[in-house]
Amino acid sequence: MVFDQLGFHNRNLQRWVGPMHTEEILHSLAKPFIMAGIYKDEKSALTDITLDYVRRKIEQYDSIIFSFKKKHGCDFDQFTAEIKNSASLEIEDDWMEWKGAIEMRQSQPARY
Repeated sequence: MVFDQLGFHNRNLQRWVGPMHTEEILHSLAKPFIMAGIYKDEKSALTDITLDYVRRKIEQYDSIIFSFKKKHGCDFDQFTAEIKNSASLEIEDDWMEWKGAIEMRQSQPARY
């Protein structure tokens, strides 16, 4: 389905949209913005919506990374070295979430 191709894995969203085809989904997303005069065409609307989504995800990952740096008073590599062979479940959860945010942040294009 289109959501998997775009990297979306929210099954609830897929159920809401139903068995629409890619073109129908994209058209239904862009149409209200075009009709309101916010965008001139589908391409500009979908490009801007997608870029906005990517920027928001980057901000989210950056916020998670910053929060863990502040919480633990060090960067991820220092934290990893400090907890090696002695982490509690809570600390391991922090490590996993922090690592995930770093990996997702690194997977985003730098230009956004």
